[in-house]
Amino acid sequence: MIGRGEERAEKRFRSLTRLIAEELKQAILAGKLAPGERLSEEQLTASLKVSRVPLREALRRLEAEGYVTFLPNDEVVVSKPTLEEVQDYYSLASVLEGLAARLAVERARPEEVARLRELHQLLKEAYKEKDAERYFEANSRFHRFIAELAGNERLYRLIDQMRQEIRKTRILALHLPQRLDYSMREHDQIMDAFLKKNPDLAETTVIKHLQNHMEALKKVLHGSTSSPS
Repeated sequence: MIGRGEERAEKRFRSLTRLIAEELKQAILAGKLAPGERLSEEQLTASLKVSRVPLREALRRLEAEGYVTFLPNDEVVVSKPTLEEVQDYYSLASVLEGLAARLAVERARPEEVARLRELHQLLKEAYKEKDAERYFEANSRFHRFIAELAGNERLYRLIDQMRQEIRKTRILALHLPQRLDYSMREHDQIMDAFLKKNPDLAETTVIKHLQNHMEALKKVLHGSTSSPS
């Protein structure tokens, strides 16, 4: 049997591993660690003040979530989404979220639309302050609430799964400062569709919004993989 002391040590190890993984994940999402950047375990153990064992476990956790990649030579790099992955993620998400928006407009009560307006306002405030990190989080809450309003549990789970995948492309969005302007205008249009109680408009604007973002990300990836002319 495992003693209480061993149990406590195991819990501390798992807790430390989660903390390390979360700190590295936030650094990746904030753009402090760039796509394709090599992660030196020696430097990370020194900067995070941890030993190699929990760091290695944290990196394996991030590998499972798609944030880092272990190369054949055992080096670790920040994952870089491929053109195919971006295409797949956003093609599926646009259809699913477009349907959710249609259902949400049809089913939302006035107080729920009012709550969506509050989330839209938080998005606008982050945009005005040019705070990309806050904008990303406000954007996630806005779209998640629309998925909730659709009132379809299976659809919500599918969207949540795709949102987890799309989250990994946020690091590419940091290279798109002007995209924030277009994104905000598109969210204004989505909100307008809800206020007009127009399910067709809501569906088409959400689909167009996600497809526009997909095309912008593909340009970033294409530019980073093309040879200089």
